[in-house]
Amino acid sequence: MNTANIVLIIVGAIILLIGIAAFVNPNWTRWINFPGGPKLKAIGSTTVGIILIIIGLIIEIPMK
Repeated sequence: MNTANIVLIIVGAIILLIGIAAFVNPNWTRWINFPGGPKLKAIGSTTVGIILIIIGLIIEIPMK
């Protein structure tokens, strides 16, 4: 696992946590730049976070 993969996993986890926090407290949706209402922003953030974590775990990103 390269540094880029670890960074993708960490960033994905942060975005995922913000998405989950937006479900609980709609005030967190101010941090999410996604069109729509609070629930749609939370769903979008959670989805993007999960996708980034999956990419970080499955795909090996080459580095020099």
